Amino acid sequence: METVLVIALQVALIAVLLVGSRRMPAGAWNEGFLSLSETKALQGLFAMFIVFHHCGQRVLYSYLWDGLGFSSGLTIVSLIGYVFVGYFLFCSGYGLCRSFHNKKAYLDGFLRRRPLSLLAIFYACNTLYLLGRVCFGETFDALRLVRLALGIELANPNSWYVIALPVLYTLFYFSARNATDDSQIARRLFGGVGIYVLVGLVVTTLFSGGGYLAFTGTWWYDSAMLFPLGYLFGYKGDAIAGWMRRNFGKSVALSLLLCIGAFIPSAFLNFYYLPDTASGLIHYLFSLLIVLIHNISAVGFVWAMMCLSLKRRIESRALAFYGSITLELYLMHGFFVQLFFAPFYDKGVGILNIEMSPAYVVAVLACGTLAALMFRQLTRRLLARG
Repeated sequence: METVLVIALQVALIAVLLVGSRRMPAGAWNEGFLSLSETKALQGLFAMFIVFHHCGQRVLYSYLWDGLGFSSGLTIVSLIGYVFVGYFLFCSGYGLCRSFHNKKAYLDGFLRRRPLSLLAIFYACNTLYLLGRVCFGETFDALRLVRLALGIELANPNSWYVIALPVLYTLFYFSARNATDDSQIARRLFGGVGIYVLVGLVVTTLFSGGGYLAFTGTWWYDSAMLFPLGYLFGYKGDAIAGWMRRNFGKSVALSLLLCIGAFIPSAFLNFYYLPDTASGLIHYLFSLLIVLIHNISAVGFVWAMMCLSLKRRIESRALAFYGSITLELYLMHGFFVQLFFAPFYDKGVGILNIEMSPAYVVAVLACGTLAALMFRQLTRRLLARG
């Protein structure tokens, strides 16, 4: 029954999208399929699914540790968080391209407006999480406390995104500065992101097992290529969308083939552990393989979402609301993921255990939403003063 209920919750989210969207008439297309309002609505949906993803990871690994097998209701969503992040990164790259084209002197003050403001949000979030963890009884030695306070180790493991995104924004700034055209910017972006991935996986290999240290873990990189792809679509979008319309059935089939075809081996790799005797090079190549497969799957997912958007116009107020707090929900829900399910970070015990998965997910989403609204007010005041 628990599994049925938690699947029903996920189906309900998809129903919100379908009910809150309007199918285009036969032969017509949604010309605003990448408009800000529509992409924000989808991001709102995917932010909620990321909440399910993190809850699912907690439940799934708890089942595995206890020898209970898989929790089928949350198993799939627990393995596909990277495709949702991929959509966010695609929209970020696409939005940068459109803004760069449409706003005069867009690069003036860019580093302060984008990367630095996100880092300010990161440190506000990191500080709140660290204070919360201490208040709920965790203890740290002096060295680790300094490491957590500085963000060398993440007090909120989910906050990696607001470190990775400023890196990508900075890559865009230096790629666009003095560039002669969009093709050159895109080439520089693909090259820069490629270096970011390859160097980052070296860091991951060297410091594996070191907790949530910055830039360690394949999740930092397994959707990264969607960012330059988003920029590419920003200036070649009309031609690509035209091809998608002319070959719509083929486009849907290819997108699903990429997404599902790459997901299947990635799901198996998630539960494959290299032997302790494996060399560092083997660990590096294994991580690189996972990142490559995840990026391919994320490309297929984003492509499929664009196909959906071409045929449906989204008008959901609920998704618009969540689309307005995606970053804040992403950052703030993780505390409740830990709080409501044992153990609480490194404390070793649960604080308020919610044993039924459906109730657990709903509680995390509700509390995360409230915390997101409060955190948005805090960061707005912080950035206004800055």
